[in-house]
Amino acid sequence: MAKNTFRQPERVAKQKQQRRKLKLASWLNDAIGLDRLFGEDNAWPIQHIDRILWVTFLLILYIGLNHNAERLVRRIQRTKTQVDELRSQFTVLQADFNKSGKQSEISKRVVELGLADSQTPPHKIVVKSDEH
Repeated sequence: MAKNTFRQPERVAKQKQQRRKLKLASWLNDAIGLDRLFGEDNAWPIQHIDRILWVTFLLILYIGLNHNAERLVRRIQRTKTQVDELRSQFTVLQADFNKSGKQSEISKRVVELGLADSQTPPHKIVVKSDEH
């Protein structure tokens, strides 16, 4: 029976993955110094826990305020569109009201009641000033 030479055994593949992880970890350790920061004998995180918590609190506060500001902006935009719609409705209603107050529009509406415009001019009433 022939032996498969292309397939690697599972042990060899796991060893390669572990080597890659070790290379990555050693590179990160050299570049950033993670073992110096979080090593077993390092007391830095314990000594500066108050500063770490303060910065964490400030970051959470910053994120919360950004979410609040974005919510307010969305609410303002929604309100602005509602105000624009109400302004357009007001303009239409005002135009209709101003049009309805004209004499020609009023005469069109009172024709249904049987009233019509007078064809004769009104009589002028003259009051003599010495008859008081």
